[in-house]
Amino acid sequence: MRTILIRLSAFLLLLLMAALPCAAAEELNTLTCAIVATNNLELRPLELNQRDAVSVLDLVYEGLFTMDDNYEPQPELAYSYSFSNEGRKLIVELRKDVRFHNGNPLTARDVVATLDYMYTLTGFDDDLNSEVELADRGLYYSTFYSIRSWEASDDYTIVFTLRRASYGSLYALTFPILPAYEVANAMPSGTGPYVYDGYEPGGSIWLKANADWWQRTPAVKMIRAQIFSNSEQALTAFDAQDVDAALTRSINASRYSGSLNSFSLSARTRQLEVLLINRAYSIFKSDENGDNLVREAISYAINRSELISSVYQGMATIAYTPVPTGTWVSNESTINDKYDPLMAMALLDQAGWKMADDGKRYKGKEAMKDLRILVYDEPGSTVRTSAANKIAEQLEAVGIPAYVTTWTRSEVLSKLKVADYSLAVCAFNFDVNPDPGFTLTSTASCNYTRYRSDDMNDLLTQMRKSYTAADYQNVMKLIQDQFEEDMPYICLYWRTGALLSRSAFTNARDIRELELLRGIESFGVK
Repeated sequence: MRTILIRLSAFLLLLLMAALPCAAAEELNTLTCAIVATNNLELRPLELNQRDAVSVLDLVYEGLFTMDDNYEPQPELAYSYSFSNEGRKLIVELRKDVRFHNGNPLTARDVVATLDYMYTLTGFDDDLNSEVELADRGLYYSTFYSIRSWEASDDYTIVFTLRRASYGSLYALTFPILPAYEVANAMPSGTGPYVYDGYEPGGSIWLKANADWWQRTPAVKMIRAQIFSNSEQALTAFDAQDVDAALTRSINASRYSGSLNSFSLSARTRQLEVLLINRAYSIFKSDENGDNLVREAISYAINRSELISSVYQGMATIAYTPVPTGTWVSNESTINDKYDPLMAMALLDQAGWKMADDGKRYKGKEAMKDLRILVYDEPGSTVRTSAANKIAEQLEAVGIPAYVTTWTRSEVLSKLKVADYSLAVCAFNFDVNPDPGFTLTSTASCNYTRYRSDDMNDLLTQMRKSYTAADYQNVMKLIQDQFEEDMPYICLYWRTGALLSRSAFTNARDIRELELLRGIESFGVK
């Protein structure tokens, strides 16, 4: 049913776009879009970490692989690939018809030089330890969690030695490939559908269609990305019709939903908002069967839909497991809304926490203690604190007393590391690879709930040894089944951004963060 709804939504979106008073593809020669970036922005694709600018540069550069509308890796600059040595070796053959914007042909030497430069940015040693701050390691530092070494066996073949014999390693090879002698340059040449046509720091980035692109010449000939210092300025420019499109994560973008003069495409992000439950906290400890009725009651008490509509103004999508729905690895059987306050109260009663006449729950003579919900907010926003307060209200409604305390991110992180909390509302930022193991394995760096499951550990190990698409997909779905059974933490929703526009310029079904302009290169091409 979920798949049918997704396809129906895509169909209705196309109908909406067709009905809008927008330019036909062949008439849309120039697109001006608003982006948020700093005035000192440097166009270094391997080091850039500003979301909107990365989306613009995504049109200039290409990787060995890209992700399709189902979020499955597909060859891009790679012509073919194969695994060997039980998945520990990955051999990639390059396309031979690709040239950089500087006119030079793409070769394996360029891939090796790009990886060498990326690795120097990380400061990693052989065990992936680094003294370089996370923000300074480059946008694609996680590539090296998947690949151990690389070498060119000839002009068009690269051999990778993998840390994990996993099909998921292909996600790691989506970084931009640069010419060997330009890897450290600002505005280096790419191979993509658009080429730089100018850059004014704090002003605009200009791109023009690459007439020599190895696929085709894009129908949209010029793109101007006008730089604003914050989202509100970008939205104001969109309102004033100074720009044709705007890329934003501001919840104020919700006001454009349903507009007849423009349309808003929901953009997938990798930010999963969750409620962490400290399983070492006395009231949340598992019984001899590994169950805990209070944890389960909390999951039934939370109304995700209300949180999304009232706090996030619709700028989020419900999450049930740490794998995004609507992708090729999502398990449709785990998609079910658990909101049921009556069930939550029944589970609390069953656990021995009975409601008394004073409105409080007691187990014998012991009153249920107030649960403190830790939360931190992102700079310039208080929405997560608002969401935590709404969760506290929903818990109170079933007889679980709770209150919210807002701290800095570093303070919350310190408390999570030493299990000094009962509940916490926070976010996991996922890598391009959908592997959720960094939150689920017994020794995972982000396993703040003290979750332990041999079954889950075995599945994650199996997933990281699955180097065919079918095996990888199957194990990922089993992981979601195990997640639903164990409830390591409570998934709330994936944050979403918005692509606002008055002109249709993409047929892409899956608009996602860091690739918000994807599909413009193919729009209008028959």
